[in-house]
Amino acid sequence: MASNNAQAQIELHRALAPRYAFRYSFPFSRLFQQDWHAEMMGHIPEGSKAILDLGCGTGFFLAELMEKHPSAVGLDISFEMLQVSDQYIPGAKLVTGDAERLPFKPGVFDVVFCKGSLHHTRDHVAFLKHCREALRPGGVLIMSEPCNDNPFIRLARAIMYKKSEHFDVGDQGFTRKGVLDLLDQADFETPKVKKYGVLAYVFAGFPDHLSILRYIPGNYWITRAFLAIDRVLCALPLFSLLGFHIVTVSHPKSGGES
Repeated sequence: MASNNAQAQIELHRALAPRYAFRYSFPFSRLFQQDWHAEMMGHIPEGSKAILDLGCGTGFFLAELMEKHPSAVGLDISFEMLQVSDQYIPGAKLVTGDAERLPFKPGVFDVVFCKGSLHHTRDHVAFLKHCREALRPGGVLIMSEPCNDNPFIRLARAIMYKKSEHFDVGDQGFTRKGVLDLLDQADFETPKVKKYGVLAYVFAGFPDHLSILRYIPGNYWITRAFLAIDRVLCALPLFSLLGFHIVTVSHPKSGGES
């Protein structure tokens, strides 16, 4: 039986499925998402074959992942999300399942991706341990999660999550230290950490929430410029505080729990 949170996430994403498809329907928004996906996929170790997109949603990341890794598998708790996904990537290996109770044998994946999945769970360490158990020796967990290092971002997220019907109030972001502590508790080592998304994230990432760029001529090229600026900002220690997401690349500690 699904947990209370799992059931709440199923209901929430049943209503959101059409909205996600709308979000990615604009060329400038797809450009942003493609850049975000390329950032994450750039960390796939050479020779990786068995790859899991954990919390694949409507499948836009999975579709790009499958272009280079056709055997990739997508899992999501929302059947309605996967129905949208099936329209864009027919024939994809899709599994309806709870990320907190993975329906896979241990040690079967070279890479597990979590793009915005961790913050939808409530027992974060248990979730991450499930991810570790799904990995083969030498496998990697690649995550991108909402980052709340900036107090203004943290406040904005708290208000939006509380006031908007499109979020669960329990879905909160993480600080850099917080997410690294969680990974450490789950017996992961995390040698790569970086911030992602500033201007492009705000203006191009979510046209279903902030629609201003939809009405500005040249929005595709504006997004390209934002992405270039964001890369510079996120590479500078002081300005990286502006990043809306934190990308981590982790692998199981040697000698960790089995």
